[in-house]
Amino acid sequence: MSYREYLPCTSLRPYVDCYWFLEVNTAVTGSETPLQRCLPFGSLEIICQVNNKVCEIFNAGEKRWEISPYIYCTGLYTDTAYWRAEGGTRMFGIRIKPEGLTELFRIPVAQVLNSVVDGRDILGKDAAALCDYMTGVEETGTLVRTAETFLLSRLANVPPSQNYVREACRLIRSTNGALSVEALSNQLYISKRQLERTFKQQMGATPKTYQRMIRFRAAYRYARARQTTGLRWTDVSYESGYADQAHFIREFREFTGETPGILALNRDAFFQTLEAS
Repeated sequence: MSYREYLPCTSLRPYVDCYWFLEVNTAVTGSETPLQRCLPFGSLEIICQVNNKVCEIFNAGEKRWEISPYIYCTGLYTDTAYWRAEGGTRMFGIRIKPEGLTELFRIPVAQVLNSVVDGRDILGKDAAALCDYMTGVEETGTLVRTAETFLLSRLANVPPSQNYVREACRLIRSTNGALSVEALSNQLYISKRQLERTFKQQMGATPKTYQRMIRFRAAYRYARARQTTGLRWTDVSYESGYADQAHFIREFREFTGETPGILALNRDAFFQTLEAS
């Protein structure tokens, strides 16, 4: 399996984390990949099946596998998402910051929390057009340019505004989840209760939940960077702002269903990585 990430242009970075391209080894065409897991790192995805191969996503609510649409949006997940794909699958994704979905597409994040939605249902004819442009494209650079053109056309319609939920998201990310909700509300000059209520209405999750996701993402990044040089969970816990090692292990298990030891056993246990280029 080949996976690579690409940074967006400067104008889009406030809204988009990265683009990514995944190709399943063609040697296994006709068979399925092993079970893949995407971690809850606090982003959303718009994903296009570039060559119309079959990809299945596990519907945790209904406890069943479902064939994904050819273009779809995965919402803000608060736990691990599971998927598998047919050999030869080529997928292109746009990883969007939560507030970016609302600003670029006028879609409340709460509407797609913990769910997979057909891109045509929320993006309309634009989704179909984007998928048509990408289907059959072999050159990754062309896919990136197509995505950039699509997003920049949306950016032109984003009005300048001040939104404290958007600023809360950005403050949480900039501090790797180190800010408490109380400190966050103080910096934004609003009450803690008002922040919690409005954040939940717009994002579907509380600011505390999003803060935990971003802190977990920082801890995962720290651990991955030190797998080959010696990894101590006490260091990960301390550097990532957890109360102690037990706190970190508890959070890791809640978000992944596994203990942190899986990282030491298998560096590629989880699909989502954090290196963009």
